[in-house]
Formats: sequence, C-alpha cells, structure tokens
Amino acid sequence: FDSLVLVGSFYPSCFILFIGFYHIAVINILTGIFVDNAMKLAVLDRDDRALKLKQDDEEAREQLLELFSEFDTRGTGMVTVDAFEKHHKANNGKLQAQLGLFGLPVNLAANLFRVVEVVCRDAGLCNEKEANILSWVDRCMQLKGQASNLHLQWVAGDLAHLAEMIQEQHELCERLNEKLAT
Repeated sequence: FDSLVLVGSFYPSCFILFIGFYHIAVINILTGIFVDNAMKLAVLDRDDRALKLKQDDEEAREQLLELFSEFDTRGTGMVTVDAFEKHHKANNGKLQAQLGLFGLPVNLAANLFRVVEVVCRDAGLCNEKEANILSWVDRCMQLKGQASNLHLQWVAGDLAHLAEMIQEQHELCERLNEKLAT
C-alpha cells in the first residue's frame, strides 16, 4: 500500500476498493454455503418428522389391532359389539384410556363401535352385530386426531340410522295405503 501512495492517490483507492470487494465476495460465498447446508438439513428434518409421524401411525395401528384382537374370542377376525362392551366394562376404564392415547377420546366405547360400524357397513365390511377387525382398526385410524372427526362420524351414523328408520316408515305407510286402497 505504501508503494502505491508514491504514484498517486488513485491507485491506493482502487486497491482498497478491490480488497473490500474481495472480502465481501468471499464472505457472501461462505455465507451462501452455510445457508445452503442449513436449508438442506432443515429439509431432512422435515422429512424425518414426516417419517416419524408415519411410523407412529403404523405403531398405533399395530397396537389397536392387538387391542381389538383381544375381543375376538372365536378367532374369526371379527369383533362383536357384545364382546366390545363386555371388555369395556370388565377393565374399569382401561380401554377408554387406551383409546384416548390413540387420539380416540370417547366417553362410551359402544359409541365408538357404533360410529365405526356405520362407516364399515357403508363399505360392506361389517354389520350391526360384528365388524372385521382389520377394517375396524383402519376406520379407527381415520377417526384419530381432532374430536371433530369423531363427532362428524357420529352425526353421519345418526343420519344413516335415521334414514333407515324413515325408509322403514315409508315402506310401512305404502303397505298400509295399499291395504286401505283394496
């Protein structure tokens, strides 16, 4: 720098600008590398969290399958509402607590059976008295989470039951009208 001062003030100024520009460029490049690596790590963390959620769901599904398989006393792969209620009453709220851990907060286990039974029945996988355990667990997993999901399914079940009752009443009225007409 001292030698550049001897030739005038223009060259030392250019030299200082060059050194300043060079430092800024190097710092920008290094910062870019660090930020890029941090962003890649953040994406991996998000992917890891998604994978962990999927693994947790699979684990919960397996635990529910094991829990509901206890109700299958006949070994048919089906669970009956009677066995479900019997197991619920026999363990003094343990079933309700276990279902709560899976994100299925229900006050009465029979209500859960009724909700899941309606969804399964619509898919042709169960009837009013018994349900396929695998399908039943899959439907429970769909209900997992916000209470609003359970409530919506409950309402859907009530509406389906009301629709059946209305259909039966309609058919009864038609038969009575036919008898009165003759």
